[in-house]
Amino acid sequence: MDYGAERVLDHVSIDISAGEAVGIFGRNGAGKSTLLSIMAGTLKPVSGTRTVSPELKGKISYVPQDIGLYPSLTGRQNLEYWAEAYGLFGRRERARVNYLLELFGLADKANKRVETYSGGMKRRLNMAAALVVTPKLMLLDEPTVGADEASVGVMLDTLRRMKENGTAVVLISHITDDLSSVCDRVVTLSEGKTE
Repeated sequence: MDYGAERVLDHVSIDISAGEAVGIFGRNGAGKSTLLSIMAGTLKPVSGTRTVSPELKGKISYVPQDIGLYPSLTGRQNLEYWAEAYGLFGRRERARVNYLLELFGLADKANKRVETYSGGMKRRLNMAAALVVTPKLMLLDEPTVGADEASVGVMLDTLRRMKENGTAVVLISHITDDLSSVCDRVVTLSEGKTE
């Protein structure tokens, strides 16, 4: 993958199986976020191919580093928005939203506007939004940045449960404890190449 004359990724290949968690570690500028964006399909490689198993079509969830929430809406309204965007309505929508609010410890704040949430609460809700439809592949770019210890625990516990239920997980983090507590293996990116 190139940006202008600069090569960001060079012959990077990662295979991941159902129920496996792969961590991606590396310094800033190593190409981690670019790699995840290509895997998510939000960025097209200049050369090479992105190969995704047909059974993953429509079953990939992506949590970018930037929080993708609407601050003026409540936590519940944010999840309802994403649920409807994925085609969930009525009883199924309510059940899924309520489940996610409970899972991420946000039920008591569900009707508060997101702009009043702490950093950790926003991170939890951001991850919950990516789970309105149960994915087979979960891609996360620094999901715990700026989150308090309790929020980090909730998010990592959720990832471990997802893995146990057969979801493949790719996690970028600069926090080695996060990676070691969830991941089966860790790939280090350096200057666009895997080590």
